[in-house]
Amino acid sequence: MSIFNQPFDGQLGDLIISKLEDDYTKFTIFSAFAKNSGVLRLKPAMEQFSQRGGYIEAFIGIDAYGTSFEALLNLFHLCNALYIVHSESSTTTFHSKIYTLSNSTKTWFSIGSNNFTGGGLWTNFESANCFEINNTDSTTEEYNNSLNSLVAQYRSDEYECSKKITSEDDLVELLEADYIRREIRMQMQSTDKMRNTQNSITQTSIFGTQRGIQAPRIKREPTGAVIRPSKNAQPVQATQAIVETNTTERIWFETKAMTGGSRNILDLSKLGSICEGSAVGSRYETDNTKFMLGGVAFFDIEPEDGTIEKDITVNYNGIDYAPCTIKFTPDNGSWRIQLRGQNASKTIKLHKVDGDDWMRFKIMIFEKIRTDYYSLSVLEKNQIDILKSHSYVVARNGSSKSSKLFGLIYNKGYGY
Repeated sequence: MSIFNQPFDGQLGDLIISKLEDDYTKFTIFSAFAKNSGVLRLKPAMEQFSQRGGYIEAFIGIDAYGTSFEALLNLFHLCNALYIVHSESSTTTFHSKIYTLSNSTKTWFSIGSNNFTGGGLWTNFESANCFEINNTDSTTEEYNNSLNSLVAQYRSDEYECSKKITSEDDLVELLEADYIRREIRMQMQSTDKMRNTQNSITQTSIFGTQRGIQAPRIKREPTGAVIRPSKNAQPVQATQAIVETNTTERIWFETKAMTGGSRNILDLSKLGSICEGSAVGSRYETDNTKFMLGGVAFFDIEPEDGTIEKDITVNYNGIDYAPCTIKFTPDNGSWRIQLRGQNASKTIKLHKVDGDDWMRFKIMIFEKIRTDYYSLSVLEKNQIDILKSHSYVVARNGSSKSSKLFGLIYNKGYGY
């Protein structure tokens, strides 16, 4: 047995992915919280495990709004059996974090603090006891006995604190009853809570403050693309080159009427004219504080490299749609993303999911899972002021006051 200390020993998410590639036949998950940041990063390995005949069962908690509707939708499609565990008592919380992989001869355990989230499996400080047992060894049979007993408890029809999810309607029922919430709402509430906590903290000063000392400002040498805001304007240079990254980020776009005959094309600007906040210190910073890199940079594309054409997968309400193509259109000198990817069975396209023209006059929020894989949430346009208040920078994708708004959302307060 050994204690796996994340991040010093690596990431538990990567370890689980490697274990899913082994010859195990069953994957069992117990987690207090689940979010797309964890589920979607594990999704390819889970899909391959299932394709080889593996069985996946998950028991997920929904206390404290730590589990999102979107994560459960994805888990419902990934798992052979999905259960929600919750007690109506405010003094009782489902808090287990156990991952097991087994076959007829061996079982691997991870028992610790890691939730099924991006933070829990990759970026947080976490610890777990990881070990493998021989199923035929009588000295270790207590582990499997305890596991089987726990699974049987939560599977039982008579147990009132566990509910098996048999359809997406079950999850919609939980959403409408406010047992679970959508990810973007959870993130904004988490940010608000963090702000309120910080504002309420008062601290008695123990040390004095040295006056009259000011550090010299560090001058950054721009290294990224040079972009001209308009025909006669002075060029703007990015402070750093845009490179592919799998770091979690969230951006929102005002769609307005959309573009294209089917109204499925979202414009992505090279530059944004900043109207609130600041891009200083971010990878969207330029040498002119009035401008930031536009929405195309979020998808890891250098704004001035019009030769690039990039296909991404967009996960919306638990379904992957691909390809959604990002390309430069020389005729109008702008970047665009075509949101017409299809589901795996090619029976429906993303822009037809909720009927014709459903993308118009909305707000689209993209969360980066990988450089080629993004989760999509959609809000009504009347939510734009709330989103602006949760963004560290807001800009327009043109110089006109009627140009579409976009913004980068704070990540703080959402890493668990």
